[in-house]
Amino acid sequence: MKNKKLFLPTIILVVAILAIAAYSIISSIAKKPTVTEGEFPFSITYELNGERVTIEDVYKVHYVRNDGYADTKSRVYAGELKSSGEDDTLYTLKKDENTRVELWSHFYADYLMGDTEYDYFDDEPFEPRIYYYDAQETEYHDEETLSAQGVKLISFEYPAPIENSFVFSHISYFSGAIVLPTLLIALLALVAIIIFARKEKELQRKAIDVVSIILNFVIGFILVPFITIAAALIDINGGGPELYRQVLYFIPSLSVLCIAASVALRRKGYGVKSLITALIGPAVFIVYLIICGVGGLL
Repeated sequence: MKNKKLFLPTIILVVAILAIAAYSIISSIAKKPTVTEGEFPFSITYELNGERVTIEDVYKVHYVRNDGYADTKSRVYAGELKSSGEDDTLYTLKKDENTRVELWSHFYADYLMGDTEYDYFDDEPFEPRIYYYDAQETEYHDEETLSAQGVKLISFEYPAPIENSFVFSHISYFSGAIVLPTLLIALLALVAIIIFARKEKELQRKAIDVVSIILNFVIGFILVPFITIAAALIDINGGGPELYRQVLYFIPSLSVLCIAASVALRRKGYGVKSLITALIGPAVFIVYLIICGVGGLL
């Protein structure tokens, strides 16, 4: 593509590749909290069958790492009760064969650590709540039902979440979340080439150009959607750093960029190169399937 006729298409493709690389890296930046641990004293007083009971303890929290089911940038925290070392802050107040009464503290380690990525209390206040579960596992927390069970929340003292900030930790491996945005960048490059890479006036359409055009449409409307769905859904059972995942995420955008390059080459009189370039995306996908196996998509 050193020919001056291909200067603009080359610039468009280079910008698209750089944009895809920049987006992929920036969107994979994992951040860690500046405050990594905290202690949160609390007390809850309830009444059960006429007897008042007070729970007093400290909920200890610390930041563990960045990890997640599919999005590995998610921050993971762990919490435990200082008195027991247990992470369970649900208290069973009353239980028989078919029913039970539970006190939910509603402690979330990430919320208390001031992680704004999580907000559990948009629709309800941060406070303990008592629930009654009948034999059908139907949940009740209204005052009348709880009173019939002889239980009542009297008072509580809860800690406020800390103020925290988050700084660069590392570049995480990619996930399926980048597939559609990077594909969109490639599609924009294709549209730009269709608009700005004009066909040379003296060129006559040849048979190989017709084949190239048909191939572009087949790849664009049949193969690219299939690969995109496969790449976007490969994390359905959880993400990971495996090379077969990382490569597949970019095959849809690569295929579209090859179509864009094919269009530019054909319009500038390079019919054979146009046909070969259009086949790069499918060829990479076929090689991918041969090396990784169909199992890599499952």
